[in-house]
Amino acid sequence: MNRIKNNKEKIFVFAVLYYLLSISCFLNAQEAVQSGHEIKVLARYNNNMVMLRWAVTTPSAWMKATKYGYNIVRYTVKKNGALEPSPLEKKTIVTALTPKPLEDWEEIINSNDYAAILAQALYGESFQVEQVRGGLADIVNKSKEINQRFSFSLYAADMSFEAAKMAGLGFEDTTVLSDEEYLYTIETLVPKESIIINPGSVSIQPSKSEPLPKPIDLYAVPNDKSVLLTWEYKMFKSIFTSYYLERSSNGKDFKRLGDTPLVNLNDKPGSPANRMFYVDTLSNNTQKYYYRVQGISPFGELSPFSEVVSAQGIKKLTTVPHISDYDFDSVGNINLSWEFAKTSENEITRFELNWASQEKGPYKLVESDISVTSRKTTFKEVEASNYFKISAIGKNNQKTTSLPVFVQTIDSIPPSAPIGVTGVIDTLGIVQLEWKQNTENDVLGYRVFRGNLEKEEVAQLTVSPIKNTNFIDTVNIRSLNSKVFYQIVAVDKRYNMSEYSEKIALKKPDVIPPSSPIFSSYKVKKDGIELHWINSSSDDVFLHQLYRQDVENSQKGWKLVFKTADTTSTYLDKGLKSNTKYRYAIFAEDDSQLRSLPSTPVTVTYQNRVREDIVKGFTAIADRVNKNITVSWRKMPEEVSEIVIYKSKKGEHPVLWKQIPNTISKIVDTSVSPGNIYLYQIKVMTKTGKHSQIKYNEVNY
Repeated sequence: MNRIKNNKEKIFVFAVLYYLLSISCFLNAQEAVQSGHEIKVLARYNNNMVMLRWAVTTPSAWMKATKYGYNIVRYTVKKNGALEPSPLEKKTIVTALTPKPLEDWEEIINSNDYAAILAQALYGESFQVEQVRGGLADIVNKSKEINQRFSFSLYAADMSFEAAKMAGLGFEDTTVLSDEEYLYTIETLVPKESIIINPGSVSIQPSKSEPLPKPIDLYAVPNDKSVLLTWEYKMFKSIFTSYYLERSSNGKDFKRLGDTPLVNLNDKPGSPANRMFYVDTLSNNTQKYYYRVQGISPFGELSPFSEVVSAQGIKKLTTVPHISDYDFDSVGNINLSWEFAKTSENEITRFELNWASQEKGPYKLVESDISVTSRKTTFKEVEASNYFKISAIGKNNQKTTSLPVFVQTIDSIPPSAPIGVTGVIDTLGIVQLEWKQNTENDVLGYRVFRGNLEKEEVAQLTVSPIKNTNFIDTVNIRSLNSKVFYQIVAVDKRYNMSEYSEKIALKKPDVIPPSSPIFSSYKVKKDGIELHWINSSSDDVFLHQLYRQDVENSQKGWKLVFKTADTTSTYLDKGLKSNTKYRYAIFAEDDSQLRSLPSTPVTVTYQNRVREDIVKGFTAIADRVNKNITVSWRKMPEEVSEIVIYKSKKGEHPVLWKQIPNTISKIVDTSVSPGNIYLYQIKVMTKTGKHSQIKYNEVNY
């Protein structure tokens, strides 16, 4: 026991080395959540026994569990393939399992370095990589020490199942039967008021246990006096915690490359590794070596060996080609020349030419099999900007590559004008433009232009050339112009601009009704009412419609009496009733069937007159002896239904005097006074409602 204490410093230094490798299969492979305390469990059946490995997920839980110990309970789930009835058969395998006392570790630490690490983590007086003393630093150091002890102990337990059993983190159950299935539950005896640690469980069916797989996908990549070995890691991450790598010079007698198993330092939470890597350093490039890999499980089991691979070092290709010159031939192709040592030709198999449009790449292989004796080549797919690299390919797939060389062409020829320009405007004013892509290889993009009138100069919409062959624009569909005009220009990488594309006119969705027509005049004629108006000024008017309403019967609504799709602006409304008041309104309608507001209505009274000569022989004769005036006329025709006579003194307004039937042809007015001039007016009404013109007769009495 004194040997353990005297060698603590040696064991601690050894542990510090492994601290860099402390990636436990429980904390890494199962992605433990550090904010929770729980137990993770693994199980494997071998040699007629079930091996159990477990660990807690936090340093504080580990300290408590180490002190109070673990209980292991086994439930028998199946027998002979049949499920057991509830309650399941329960058996407590072990109670209060804790690490072995310090004195029991002396023998194992002499032959097992991982047991030494575990003993130091459990019982060592100090466990720190480096320390800063005093005050708050001591508290920080104490916290770090606990984390280090926790990490070292889990790693060492992963690397040695014997050490895990000594530390109370592993157990072998030899009381199992191969035809049964078991569920193991492991819990701590830590008081719940101190810390709550969730128990862990695992199920295992011995009859279905499989042997460990062998590592796969082992590759050997030779280099100058070294070989890179790589093999699959991710697939077996939960099966193997580490690996042994063995080497042989004859393919038969293998020897491990070091006694320390290899772990994956690149596998980290949030950035998992897919493969293992190891570089074997060689003393020369002439000896061929053979390699194989063996996996180690968390239970200390060794897997079968992988397939054997072989490799030997290869001389490093150090000669680098250098592009020395370039020029253009008569058709614009680029001729490239480079330099490469003649003495190094026997080390390579070919040259390769790589091209990119910008210095940072990406570069693509444009010529792959250039002879080792060649120092010139021609590049034909020339663009505005050209970057070249020449690579020498070694016999062992080594490669050396020149620095990039920039070659710029002289280009004054613009691309052709874009074609196939189409577009549409939706009801929200969003314009969708499309056109065909130019066929030139050096087209940088396109500029889009817009105008509101057909004859006006279009204005550029795009700040810089766009690469797509479509464009989205927005226009005000309520503005006065009914169409929007677009043109496209192509721009090459030397900023040469093409001619404008053909101008296209896109019709806006019509949401604005046309302006209203205006009545200019009207005239009542013998056969109807003649109306005149000024048509709508909107350019998309398709139709004008004239409506009429009988004022006295307005409840019957309006009647369409005339419509025209041309420039007609007058109409004679016939078939009207005499002495009837009519109201007229006219509307304009555009090609989107939007109707204008009505014009300001006009109201007209229609009076249909009879012929002028229907009243004949109208006279008024003064009789001063009898003190009267006799008004007479010839007999009226049958069509006259009524005679109306108006009387007034000269200078006064006439008033209705007599309204008599057509059978009377004379009437005597006795209501007269000397010294006055009387005015008589006569008008007749026909049976059809027509009336005659008024005739006048003046008498000096």
